[in-house]
Amino acid sequence: MNRCIMLFNNLSLYKKILTVFLLSMLAICITFLLSVKILTTRYNEELYKTNANSLNHVTTYLESEMQTVETITDSLVGDQTIQSNLTFLSENPYSNRRALARRDIYQQLYSYIYRSSYIKSINIILEDGTNICMGSSDDILKFDVKELSKSLDSLKGGSIWSSSIVAGPDTVCARQILKLRYLSLKKLGEMYITVNMDKMIEDGLTNSGSLSENSNFILMSGGKRIYPSEPFHDELSLQLIEDIKQQENAYTIATLDGKKEFIISGHIPYAKWDYLYFRDYDPLFYGIRLISMQIFLFTFCIITVTAVWVNVIFRHIFRHLDFLIEKIKCFGSGEVPDRNIKLYDYENRQDEIGQLHRSFDEMTHSVKVLRDENYDKQLLVRDSTIKMLQQQINPHFLYNTLDTINWMAQKYGADDISVMVRSLGNLFRASIADQKDIIPLSEELKVLYDYIRIQEIRFKDRLNFELDTPEKISQIFVPKLCIQPLVENALKHAMEDTDELCRIRVSIQEMEQDYQIQVSNTGSQFEEDLLEKIANKEITPQGSGVGLLNINSRLKLLYGDNYGLKFYNKGGKAVVMLSIPKEQEA
Repeated sequence: MNRCIMLFNNLSLYKKILTVFLLSMLAICITFLLSVKILTTRYNEELYKTNANSLNHVTTYLESEMQTVETITDSLVGDQTIQSNLTFLSENPYSNRRALARRDIYQQLYSYIYRSSYIKSINIILEDGTNICMGSSDDILKFDVKELSKSLDSLKGGSIWSSSIVAGPDTVCARQILKLRYLSLKKLGEMYITVNMDKMIEDGLTNSGSLSENSNFILMSGGKRIYPSEPFHDELSLQLIEDIKQQENAYTIATLDGKKEFIISGHIPYAKWDYLYFRDYDPLFYGIRLISMQIFLFTFCIITVTAVWVNVIFRHIFRHLDFLIEKIKCFGSGEVPDRNIKLYDYENRQDEIGQLHRSFDEMTHSVKVLRDENYDKQLLVRDSTIKMLQQQINPHFLYNTLDTINWMAQKYGADDISVMVRSLGNLFRASIADQKDIIPLSEELKVLYDYIRIQEIRFKDRLNFELDTPEKISQIFVPKLCIQPLVENALKHAMEDTDELCRIRVSIQEMEQDYQIQVSNTGSQFEEDLLEKIANKEITPQGSGVGLLNINSRLKLLYGDNYGLKFYNKGGKAVVMLSIPKEQEA
């Protein structure tokens, strides 16, 4: 991730904006594809709902017709003619009138077979195994009568629907005929009504109206295909029934025989059958894919054209930024910009590019003016230097005069005057000499010694000066004239207005990160926030007061805001402290 950010940061501004634009276009494409996916899913759901509603009409139609057949079986079981003749046949196995009874039953069945257009035949199988049939007697041979008979024994007069042994167009509704007289419920025979399931399903599909002609309707019962007669992916159908039952929407899309099929599953509770509806999805799929491809190609073309135009516009915009970069390079190297850059006028452009060019031109003009002024100033400085060299006779004259006074004082035995003159000369040399701002502590102490010699001669026994320094001071460097003004300030406030003894002590201590220099004196006290009052002009500084501000400012400039002068009173003494960081050592 960091590498990608680094690579992006190193790109030019043009490439950065172009990258962001292309990423935005990519995001739009991804959003478009997701939208197409969502729309396709929604379309499939709507297709499922439409076909599911139609299939509900089909299953409702099937259930209605099957209920009609069961109603016919109820009428047959309760028919008085059938009941009395079946009772006679059951109780008189050797009577000569058995043929007449069978004829009466046959004639009575004639009125029932036409009550439903889907009934193909009605078979009544007696206890002795004989069959009374209205219609084709071969229809009953398609079914496993023995297994059905066992199931009917457990139903005690209830009806059951069963498919043929081999999947075919017919199904059968079977039930026992029990003796109703005196509610004896004695078994008189078994009734089997063969139904043309093919025709019933076709009529149901036709009546639904909205189902596709290029479709397949599969009925399954107990893992066996009931309809149609010819196999149609039976193993897959069983697997699909189990899989689709686990889904929220009972549909799926699969490829069968090189074609895409939209498959819906359902259940017929009345007969406890499952069904699968296979609809040819290829026309819909290819239509959706064609439209998606058209929209995608159209979007791609629009994005491509937009990218080309954006690239042209970006190049036109950034061409002027390249001009600016070229102008900066030429200005830095002192070369003349290309003619095309010089000819373009940015004075009338009000956008950011025009403002940048005008600002740069103004800056270059100002730099040239400053350069010319600086050149003139250098000439003035050179002239001033020459004049200063010419006037160096003045300090030399002063030093020579002080040396003459010192020689005459020694000649006449005036040692105090000699010491004062030598110390004064040293002080002048230290303050006038061209030295660096940071000097060794030993040189700063020499200046302090010369100043103290003069003051000791001046104040004699009234001044007691102490100096406490570390043994090794060669590695300590301090700002020039940072200690002597502090001692001068102490003398000014402690001795000029009194005749009492003044003790001045200079202490230099080594700490962990810096050296602390303390100047303490008796005879005076510091006001609170002395520097702030001097800076805010609450106290008018005189003499050394200005020097204190200068020292404080120099320390902060050299070492940072954490350094500077600190004033406080301790043990009856006025104390001023400054710190020198160790990292500033030589």
